[in-house]
Amino acid sequence: MDKIILKKLADLEEKHRVKILFAVESGSREWGFASEDSDYDVRCIHISSRESYLSLNKVQEQINEISDNIDIVSWDIRKFFSLFLKSNPTVSEWLSSDIVYINRKLGKYDKSLLLKIFNKGFSRSKLQKHYISLARQNYEKYINSSDKDVLLKKYVYILRGLGCVEYINKTNNLPPLNWSLSYKFLPENVRRIFERLVEMKKSSEANKGSRDEKLDKW
Repeated sequence: MDKIILKKLADLEEKHRVKILFAVESGSREWGFASEDSDYDVRCIHISSRESYLSLNKVQEQINEISDNIDIVSWDIRKFFSLFLKSNPTVSEWLSSDIVYINRKLGKYDKSLLLKIFNKGFSRSKLQKHYISLARQNYEKYINSSDKDVLLKKYVYILRGLGCVEYINKTNNLPPLNWSLSYKFLPENVRRIFERLVEMKKSSEANKGSRDEKLDKW
């Protein structure tokens, strides 16, 4: 699959006349609970052509390419650094990814050095608010709005977000992307439920089940 993804990235560079600085995996495959039918979520940072930056027309900030089960999103470097300075959580997750397809330097800066800089200066409260907001949105939209069976993977996304909140709160550092590392500060009974739900999600994205009253209350 790596060869297929690298070929698609090379095609994207040629088609849009850009150079990709780094490309990583994001989403469930990086978070540690992908199923066989999970998509590949490839996220990139690119530099556009010199002519495009000198043009009176605005540079395209984002490129989207979707084919089969590979979803590629690439940001122009100016968009990336604008959000980098705002402690954007998406920037955090892309820089933290351990599944790397491309990693080129911009001067002396590569992905690992940018991550060190981000980790040193990011806004803890902003990142926590982001994960809380994602958890709340998923809960209200997919769990609390239904009296019937729910998609169990939504619980997984909610618990991962809350695990990240607690990790930041306890360590003052960026949370690991893999759920099995970032969830360690959740209550023991919640961790056990989380583990069970992850195994169910890994078997299929479409697994449904009854709402968990104890988990909902927590």
